Amino acid sequence: MEISLSTHLFVFHDIDEEIASLLPRFGFFSAEIWAMPPHFPYADPEAAERIAGLLARHGVRVASLHAPLYPDVRSYKKDRWYSLSSQDEAHRRESVAATEAAGGWLAGHGGGTLVIHTHFPAEQWVPERWNSFLRSMDELLEAVPGNVLLAVENTPLPSGGVQSILDIVGRYPGHRVGVCLDLGHANIEGEVLSAIRTASPRLVHIHASDNLSGRDDHLVPGRGSIPWKPVFAVLSEIGFGGAFTVELRDYTRGEDPLYNSFDEILTECRSTLDRYLA
Repeated sequence: MEISLSTHLFVFHDIDEEIASLLPRFGFFSAEIWAMPPHFPYADPEAAERIAGLLARHGVRVASLHAPLYPDVRSYKKDRWYSLSSQDEAHRRESVAATEAAGGWLAGHGGGTLVIHTHFPAEQWVPERWNSFLRSMDELLEAVPGNVLLAVENTPLPSGGVQSILDIVGRYPGHRVGVCLDLGHANIEGEVLSAIRTASPRLVHIHASDNLSGRDDHLVPGRGSIPWKPVFAVLSEIGFGGAFTVELRDYTRGEDPLYNSFDEILTECRSTLDRYLA
């Protein structure tokens, strides 16, 4: 199992020398980049190359990308989010194009895992949005090179339950499509351990954060209600060998922040992981 850190934690910042140096300092030599401009401008080859080079100089491998959810992180609350299952054909094609561009970048940098979501919003999943999503999957598998594995992520929505995700990935070969199990999302749905076992036949990627089962808080493991010791035991039991990607939220922001710095967040996170991994 490869321990990785998602740049979701830094999404409101540029990936610069200061950010890049944090990963190896806290023992993360594998990264999942949140492909949301300007944090990661996947469509700007020169800028994206600078970031990849910076991470490489710090010994950090880009193992995965989270596909774009919105055009720009600075205006994400106002933007229309990308949706691979949109019934608006122009919007669906725009969403496929953004995902394809991110996947193309990853393919040109050694390949890896591209994490994708089923859709937003929650209404009319079957059959309307289901068919749109499958059409997008077919187009992505044709356009994105074979060294990129598409990992469909569970979400706390009707389209994102683990069984729904398995129904999708079961239509495609295992070397091209698998499951990204978000443990925080599974905790909101009610049962993390059974979700791991259910997803295990196609499980290729983990997103790890904690919450109190009510909302997607992206807390440091140990601050919520997820039973982490049994989680690691079950992952060992099923022989999971993919990336265990810690996906935290920036709680240094706001009027009454939980932390004063990224160092504080990552110190707590590393300590918790080391305790359970030991």
